[in-house]
Amino acid sequence: MERLIDLLEKNWGVVSQAPLAFFLLGAVAFGLAYAAAAWKFSSQIEQVKSANDTLRERLQLKTEQTETYRERALKYDEKVAAVAQSDSADLRERTLAFVGEIRSFMERHRRNDDLIQGNEWVEMTQSRDEAEKQRLWHKFTSAMSRASSERMSEWERRFKVEALMLRDELLSRLPKQERPERADFNYEHPVNYFGYCEVADDLERMAKQLPRAGA
Repeated sequence: MERLIDLLEKNWGVVSQAPLAFFLLGAVAFGLAYAAAAWKFSSQIEQVKSANDTLRERLQLKTEQTETYRERALKYDEKVAAVAQSDSADLRERTLAFVGEIRSFMERHRRNDDLIQGNEWVEMTQSRDEAEKQRLWHKFTSAMSRASSERMSEWERRFKVEALMLRDELLSRLPKQERPERADFNYEHPVNYFGYCEVADDLERMAKQLPRAGA
């Protein structure tokens, strides 16, 4: 402020000769400065607001994820309690029914693989153009890879946890026995149909060692 007063005193002669022009120029300069400051601060405010919105969305997502995990944990605890409290005959029937679901799952995905094999593979082998063969080969491998990913995802979602739970409960009720080296690995990572089949066979074998209902 003092610098402005000093500047006016030193240039008062010029200002007094054209006061209107001076004040108009000052008003324009002030307006431009105000607009620049307003734009700068509004931009900063928008950035802060955007950051707050993003943080709020993340917190909401975390809350929803926590609720989802809590619900899953409760459902798992309920399943574990139901299995642990079941008698041997009930556990046998529950396990054999689950084995049936695994085998239905395998059969459904095998049919899908056969369709891919029948359509994509045959089309590729019948092509005479090398570039077309390469394109069809890529199409075939992509389809098989996608089918494999979907199959593994379904196993993780529908079968893995219950398979492990039933296995552990069956082992706790049966006499200690030697198990194949890869038997337990397949429960965690059944990389192909052989793995799924071994899990189903293992559960079935153990379940059938339990007494039937009414026995």
